[in-house]
Amino acid sequence: MGNMSNNQVANGNTLHINMKQSQALKENPNVHRKSDEFGGKSPCQVAQLALAAPEEDTFDLIIRFVRVSTADEISRVCDVSGLPVQAKNEAILEFHNGNLDRCASILTEAAKQKQRESTRKLSGDAGGKRMIKSDHGTYLRAYDGEWKVDLMRGNPDAWEHWYVEDWGCKVVFKAIHSPGRFLRALPCGNVDLVPTHPNGCPELLWKPFKNPDGTWSFLSTYGTWLRFASVRWLGSF
Repeated sequence: MGNMSNNQVANGNTLHINMKQSQALKENPNVHRKSDEFGGKSPCQVAQLALAAPEEDTFDLIIRFVRVSTADEISRVCDVSGLPVQAKNEAILEFHNGNLDRCASILTEAAKQKQRESTRKLSGDAGGKRMIKSDHGTYLRAYDGEWKVDLMRGNPDAWEHWYVEDWGCKVVFKAIHSPGRFLRALPCGNVDLVPTHPNGCPELLWKPFKNPDGTWSFLSTYGTWLRFASVRWLGSF
């Protein structure tokens, strides 16, 4: 099924999830230019992940990226990360003027602002109540009375609804059932459902990233992207 537009996502209260961030890394022509300075990863890959899910050390990562990159590489990472065109142009102008710290600051702040806006939109629209839909048309379902999630085809019903709650520029996915239970990322790449409160449990927190076409990507505390691997189980990438 094709990707939904921004208006369709908002009006339908459906989060359309895909793998655009990981796919963009693979398609990036510079992704294989590895560097020991970046732990064996390419500078472009490290920068994209930093901008997609900004943290306290984002500026440090971005200034290192800027110092070893070209204007074209910076532009490419901005486009893939969905940063505003104005911020990209301002950053590249500062880069050409030799103001590398200012360039990195513009990119970092643009990424943080984008994340703030994404989190507010997710948790605010429709009271934060959403359906979570994959590229192949299945919906994430939480079972009542069982600590289990899977995917279902067809028309979504009550069990396919989730509360998306704001947790400081991150979100948690809370099942509609009572008592509260949350979607948790596991180190092995799968997910499960637990009654644990999100406070002090980073495995329940997901960093939202809105793609340019209106779909969404979510990054776990383990650096894995939420994905729908098949019609029978849910994993992350």
